[in-house]
Order: sequence, then C-alpha cells, then structure tokens
Amino acid sequence: MHTVLFRRPHSCFAVLMLGLLAACGPTTPAPEVVAPAPVIEPAPQPLAEIHPREPANPERLIGQNPQSVLNLMGAPTLVRRDDTVQVMLFENASCVFEVVFFEPDTNAYFEARHIAARTPGGVKVGTDECLAAHLPGGHWPDE
Repeated sequence: MHTVLFRRPHSCFAVLMLGLLAACGPTTPAPEVVAPAPVIEPAPQPLAEIHPREPANPERLIGQNPQSVLNLMGAPTLVRRDDTVQVMLFENASCVFEVVFFEPDTNAYFEARHIAARTPGGVKVGTDECLAAHLPGGHWPDE
C-alpha cells in the first residue's frame, strides 16, 4: 500500500513559500543599549586628615639606646664614639639633628642624654622642626 504524504501538493508549496517570505520580511532593529553614566566618587579623604597626629616629639629619644634610635630614625650620616660618649648625626639640606649618648660606666649601655639641632652652617634651630624634617611625614614610623 502506498502511503500518501501530501494529499494536496500545492498546499505544501504554499506553506513553504510563506516561510521563505517571512524570512525575507522587514526586520525590527535591535533595541539600543545605553550604558549607565559612570558614577564618579570623590577621592577618599587622606588618613592624616581623618586622624591627625601630633608631630614627633624629640624627647622620646632621651633614654633610648643607639639601636632604638636607629629603629626610629633610620641610618645616621655620621657616628662618632669617644670613650664613654657616642654621637649620631642625621643630616639633610635643611638641618643637622644630633643625638648624644653617654655610657655611665664601661659596663653599662649607651643612653641618649642630649639632643640638639642646627643648620648645616651651624646656626641653632628648633629640635621639633629639625626632627620632623628627618622623619617621613614628620611622625615616628611606629605611630
């Protein structure tokens, strides 16, 4: 027995033509995508303005041993030792900061007992300002 797939061949042709015509028809444009405007946030407020710190106090050095002073101030430009006295100089273009250590006796450790500041030309200046000129941001590194 023969199976008849299409009883009406012209109706199949009509359906096929409609499908082809639909594919060729006008297309609708894709919707335009608009990106949102970027949000520009203000720069964060520097931590120093949020939590202002006091400038480094040179008196903190009094009583410290040489290694503690090195930890706080970094490497000096000059170290001199004469018997029971040791001097560290920290120099930059604006001033010379001086820390003088004394050894009470030959079996004791050196302790900072005197601080001074001067210009490179030898004129005395304030220790607070000179110390601040030698520390990043004018503050101790551990504060």
